[in-house]
Amino acid sequence: MPDVSSSAVTAETCRMSGRSRDDVPRPITASEVVSRAASGDTTAFERIVMENERRVLAVAWRMLGRMDEAEDAAQEVFLRAYRFLHRVDPQKPLTPWLIRITVNVCHDLRRRSRRETTLEDEHGAEQVLEPAGGPDAVFADDERRRLLWTALDTLPDKERAAIVLRDLEGLSTKEVAEALESSPATVRSQISSARLKIRKVLDRLKVQK
Repeated sequence: MPDVSSSAVTAETCRMSGRSRDDVPRPITASEVVSRAASGDTTAFERIVMENERRVLAVAWRMLGRMDEAEDAAQEVFLRAYRFLHRVDPQKPLTPWLIRITVNVCHDLRRRSRRETTLEDEHGAEQVLEPAGGPDAVFADDERRRLLWTALDTLPDKERAAIVLRDLEGLSTKEVAEALESSPATVRSQISSARLKIRKVLDRLKVQK
């Protein structure tokens, strides 16, 4: 088979279709999607939702511990995103900004409802929210996972957000710092403190059982 370059194929395709190369639509970039959505293009915004709803829901679920509350939080996240998207720099990644909104929404919900966090065994939840590693990996069954949720619920909001994003969502320390508008050093300190507190709570709960 002769070696045919992609440019040659494109040129031949354009010739056969009667179009010039300039007529061939090029893929829309992420920055263009954000710009169009910020200008009121609902189709572009729907694309943003589709590409990010899984991550937003996952973070909200891990922050709140209940799927029903996580779904409410995710809805509020995208409402805020639609309202304030014009403030975003289209040249920067959108995901850290959405994670920041998600954390803030979850903090608001937790402040309004300081009750014991429980694991919601809803159909399909485990398939949607696969853990990225960290403390989750140690807890293979529901009972141990409930212990983890109890331990997480004892943490201050900032430490909980840091440990959720770093250990459960698998973000790097730099990515967590960017999402939380903090410094890597502060994030490392929060994660270290959170891990120590979680370990102490789990040890105490295991002794009590």
